[in-house]
Amino acid sequence: MKLDALTLFFSMFINVTLVFCALVVGVRWKTGSGIRFWVVALLLQAVGWAALMAAYQGYPREFATLGTAAMVCGFSFVHLAAKAYLQQPFSRAWVVGIPLVTTLLHWLLFSNFAARIAIVNAALSLQMLWLSWLLMRPGAVGGWRWRWMAGLALAASGVMVAGRFILVLAAPESYPRFESAHWINIVGLIISNACLMVGTLAFLLAHRDEAERELQRLATTDGLTGVLNRRCWMEQGLSHFQLAQRHGRSLVAVMLDIDFFKRINDTHGHQTGDRALVLFAHALQQLLRQPDLVGRYGGEEFCVLLPMSDATAAQTVDQRLRAAIQRDVNPSLGFELTFCAGVASVREGDTSLDQVIARADQALYAAKQGGRNRLQIA
Repeated sequence: MKLDALTLFFSMFINVTLVFCALVVGVRWKTGSGIRFWVVALLLQAVGWAALMAAYQGYPREFATLGTAAMVCGFSFVHLAAKAYLQQPFSRAWVVGIPLVTTLLHWLLFSNFAARIAIVNAALSLQMLWLSWLLMRPGAVGGWRWRWMAGLALAASGVMVAGRFILVLAAPESYPRFESAHWINIVGLIISNACLMVGTLAFLLAHRDEAERELQRLATTDGLTGVLNRRCWMEQGLSHFQLAQRHGRSLVAVMLDIDFFKRINDTHGHQTGDRALVLFAHALQQLLRQPDLVGRYGGEEFCVLLPMSDATAAQTVDQRLRAAIQRDVNPSLGFELTFCAGVASVREGDTSLDQVIARADQALYAAKQGGRNRLQIA
């Protein structure tokens, strides 16, 4: 069977267009998800192949430059997709600079076939190989399966594109036209076609991993404040309690309740009340250590577990939190926010975390009865 370049061009256009349509119809994504950048990349690739085929069927040279710009821009969006899933910031110079420079040089050097083809292939191979390195390098964030699938696909395409770049410089007579039947051109197009499918599958796996992480986050954290929800806090707290009991370590629970929260909602509105909860939770998170647990216990009540700590450490946390609220939260809210705290330590004979929490809750109640804006130790 004999394959010619124009047939492979058309095959690439059809495949890219069909995959683009399938993803638009079949995949839902949230704002900021990397899959949407991959979809835009596919659209640009489809536009690029269509424009290049038109150019080599006798249409004006502008179609060739348009096709080049779309192709290189497409890989800029692949870069954005990879960076989104790797949870890394992207470089505007990398995303915007390469397409602009490549398009401009392609237009200015259009009459020199070897020069313009070399420039385009150099840009594309640079994009592909650099992306491959970003995805497969040690320590990259994200599941290794999708990263290595996408990385190997990009590496394979990048090597073949680099081969076309070398060919047009070293033996221009072997590659006089873009649709030349040279084996590097033919094999490169076949590999690019296959890598398109592999890359799409890889980014769909990344999208699935992202969705699973989001479900895990929703299942374990409070949707408003971002701290652990009550169920997850209790599960993780139980592990700390069991370790404390097994190894004779100290453990202290702190229950915190914002004073007169209903009055805040009634006076300032529920949106302000929600904002007060978010700011309070953030201030609390900022001053805790890595092993400490903070969760929203319910309503305006929060719970903190301090492993290998005692009541004195809890008092220190309380003092630092009050200072942070006075310094950062109150000016932002425009009114004074105060809270009560109840502290209880693990005692010999405790058989469950619930016993510790119950004593901390009783201490919290005593703090409220004692005039609010204070701490009470059980």
